[in-house]
Amino acid sequence: MTDEARLLAEIHAARALMRASDLARDTSRRPGTAELWAHASREPSGPVDLAVVRAIRGDPATARRYRALLAGQAIAHAPLAAAASDGAVASRRVGPFILEILPADDDAPPLLVLRSSAARPPRAIEAMLGDETVRLALPPAIDGAILVALDPGVPEAARLGEMLRDRACAVFLL
Repeated sequence: MTDEARLLAEIHAARALMRASDLARDTSRRPGTAELWAHASREPSGPVDLAVVRAIRGDPATARRYRALLAGQAIAHAPLAAAASDGAVASRRVGPFILEILPADDDAPPLLVLRSSAARPPRAIEAMLGDETVRLALPPAIDGAILVALDPGVPEAARLGEMLRDRACAVFLL
């Protein structure tokens, strides 16, 4: 590496460190508990505060606080559930719930099936993978099972199915 390239790399690294330390010191840009709570308790199809979303994605401390608020209001959650799959069906356990993804066939999209004997069924599901979050409203349970079509024509539903198949995906049933 030439001296000029090394100097440019050091300058770039120093700038990155300065930006990171500025963000860590400036807590005025971090949303408060009330703003995080409003975001955590929002309706699945409701509006989102983009400043809060940016803070959750960009600040690990804010992301941890948000996850703690979600976990506090969730019926069940799995911060980093291990997913199991036999090739045809993806399945994971989230508290008293079993989530299964049934594969698509010729006429129907993949299905997300939530089963449980819990007294209170969830009204929404939120999946978090890295800095990406998807929240989807759930229909009422029928005979203890909730069915959601993971239709490729609905971007949120299709992305939820992809995220749930990943072992690192956190799941919150709200």
